[in-house]
Amino acid sequence: MAYHGQGQKVQKVMVQPINLIFRYLQNRSRIQVWLYEQGNMRIEGCITGFNEYMNLVIR
Repeated sequence: MAYHGQGQKVQKVMVQPINLIFRYLQNRSRIQVWLYEQGNMRIEGCITGFNEYMNLVIR
């Protein structure tokens, strides 16, 4: 448990990756994907769709 300010407790919550992707989709957030085996290559855009295997459609 982390503490914030004057004795207020701030609870950190674990978020499932699929829920985070869905939140980015809903908010039309701009994301950046770093490729695993090619660290110097990144794909940037907004998520327009995804499936249960977390395959992304980025525009």
